[in-house]
Amino acid sequence: MNRSNIDKSINEIFSLYKKRKMIDSFTLESIQDILEIGNEVFMKNNPDEADRLANRPKNNAPDLLDDEPFAFERTMEIYNQLSDSYKEISPELIRKVFQVNSKLAWEAYRKKYDEYIINIYKDFSDDEYINYLAAIVFYEKKDFDSALSCINKSVVHNSTSANYTHIKGMCLMQLGEFETARTFLYQALFLVELKQDTPPKHEKNKKYYPNYPVEFQTSAAHIRSDLNKIDRVDSLYNYQLLPLFTS
Repeated sequence: MNRSNIDKSINEIFSLYKKRKMIDSFTLESIQDILEIGNEVFMKNNPDEADRLANRPKNNAPDLLDDEPFAFERTMEIYNQLSDSYKEISPELIRKVFQVNSKLAWEAYRKKYDEYIINIYKDFSDDEYINYLAAIVFYEKKDFDSALSCINKSVVHNSTSANYTHIKGMCLMQLGEFETARTFLYQALFLVELKQDTPPKHEKNKKYYPNYPVEFQTSAAHIRSDLNKIDRVDSLYNYQLLPLFTS
């Protein structure tokens, strides 16, 4: 949804709130009202998207849309974050309510998502996509050995994925294997620039694949940035640290 559509929806929610509610004060109850009206407006203004979400594939993975925005704990957290700055309902407050709710929903989903991926990946050693997702989770948790082990399994099945080779290069770089990391980063750059990249394949075990996966998107600029990091490490070693050891 673009910025103008978001602004239009926020103003529509505010207008409906003013028509239906007698109290303008920002309260716990008002948060529930804002979220309910927001859902109503979204369904009305985005029927195709609402239908797509209602008919999304069912699987064994956690789903971002299984979130519970009306739970008391969520309402209280939104209120605690905003009550010092806002006392009355306004379009700006409504925008903030949805921003905070989205952030909290994503954090709750990521906790369940990470646990799910870590719990299942060992059962799917021959599935390149699940191991790719696991590599991302482990990398973000700074468990680079586990991330490398997972992405190696993905590379075995698809050695021409720039995403896979880039992640492998990043893991090796974090583990201090700079020359090997450089090799895989150049391979990823080659695949991207010559348009020989094969995207991650997710075909084998679809009922286990999350509808909202946390994926990695490589690019030539990102790869070159990582190559520059290795060059800086080499420069630091050769021109600053090595003389100290040889003097």
